[in-house]
Amino acid sequence: MKKKLVLIALFVLPIVAYLFFSSGIYNFAKLPTITEKIADVTTVSTREIKSEGYSSDTPLTLEGHVTLVGYLGDNLTSNIGYTANLNLMIYKYFVKYEDFQMILFVLPGSEQAIADLKIELGRIFDVSKIRFVQATKEQAEAHFKSLGTTLSLNSNASHSNVFVIDKALALRSGHDDKKANKFGYDITQAVEMGYIKDDIKILLAEYRLALKKNNNASDKIEQRREKK
Repeated sequence: MKKKLVLIALFVLPIVAYLFFSSGIYNFAKLPTITEKIADVTTVSTREIKSEGYSSDTPLTLEGHVTLVGYLGDNLTSNIGYTANLNLMIYKYFVKYEDFQMILFVLPGSEQAIADLKIELGRIFDVSKIRFVQATKEQAEAHFKSLGTTLSLNSNASHSNVFVIDKALALRSGHDDKKANKFGYDITQAVEMGYIKDDIKILLAEYRLALKKNNNASDKIEQRREKK
């Protein structure tokens, strides 16, 4: 009897555990979708403020990226520390992911402050995926409105919330029972910085699992074709 129990422990239980966890992959909890389709950044402005050696040469777009979007307005010069914290706590963590980027809307006249910030942060990590878009107050408001929230920009075209946009231009957000609002994440609150990190991880995992599932399906299709 003892030998049978040992055999079950050695051979049967690992197989059961594997089947349990592998079947759970496709039941992975997805990050809730708040707004199905928001405006791409190019619909309101194509004026990206670049710093030589610190900016990306890839086309400016939200589509095909997991993007953290923020609205700084003319607050950049008075909130360098606030912006640096967002970069150090969130951006630095996800910059290694190819599809991740951060897009921040600023009002005209922020060029020098942006150049200084990129040089300072560039000493620590790659800042090429931090993209600053110059937009008028009206342009920033138009894009903000497309998020479909109940929120409004401040008089200087800024907001304390940042927003997570998926590759299909949908606004995504979780932790709605813990945050001040279900739409975005207030980066003046330390706890919500943690929520951003958790939810971007979930979103990136969604795409990895979808890719894995599609690759498995493609392999099976190819196998069937080979048998014909």
